[in-house]
Amino acid sequence: MIFAILSKLVSESLLSLYPVFVKNIGLPLTLQSWSRFFSYTIISGCFIDYPFVINTMLSSSGIMLSLVTMIHIYTSYRGFELLESGVAYSLFYLYPIMILFIANRQFNPIILLALFGVFLLISNAKFDIMDIVKSPEGLIMILLAALTEAIIYFLVRNIKTTNHWNHIFISYFFGAILFSSYFFKNIITMNLTGRLSLSLIINAIIGLFGYLLRFFAISRLETNLYAVLSFFGIIMVFVYGVIFNGEMIEMKKIFGALLIIISNLMLL
Repeated sequence: MIFAILSKLVSESLLSLYPVFVKNIGLPLTLQSWSRFFSYTIISGCFIDYPFVINTMLSSSGIMLSLVTMIHIYTSYRGFELLESGVAYSLFYLYPIMILFIANRQFNPIILLALFGVFLLISNAKFDIMDIVKSPEGLIMILLAALTEAIIYFLVRNIKTTNHWNHIFISYFFGAILFSSYFFKNIITMNLTGRLSLSLIINAIIGLFGYLLRFFAISRLETNLYAVLSFFGIIMVFVYGVIFNGEMIEMKKIFGALLIIISNLMLL
């Protein structure tokens, strides 16, 4: 169980870089999406159990996982692109609560402690409620991103395999085919510019292994614990803000991080 918890925490650390990446890479969402689907599929295809994958991909769970993954990637990229970071993060981190709601679990008050910690962490970021009014599309996109994140949790749990490369391949194969077909003419004439090469590298290393660890944790952690551990991602957002954007370290943010850590420890 300890290894599963560590896998979840490391995965959140890696995947929390994605919003920073989306906002700063300077590539269209279409190319970012293609590079993600392509790199995930090519690399995971080297490690999968082909008989299992072939039998599972066309099952209802396999098709749903692929479809929901495509929706999730577009809506999360679009939501973080349209909304200010503080608004986007606070709305996206509703997904652990959505997981508990879908699972019909008894609401644990510890979740409120973690949510208050999230509020303290993002409260100094630009957080203008009018951003939601100005960008209803952004609101819809980020809420769909949170909902699809929660749904992916249950779909992965429903596909029973100990080789989590299988989960990744099933999630991304059809999307890779779709995007590669749609942009075929562009891809064959495309130069791997610095930004596109960086996108492929980030997806192949940070994103791919982040999701591999996340899928490992999904299959091994109890739902309440998995949901609360998900809030660790917002702590890493704060850490990355200090490292990459030179944001100030404030006592209320440290306190917010501690509240999230305490809420996690209380469920161990």
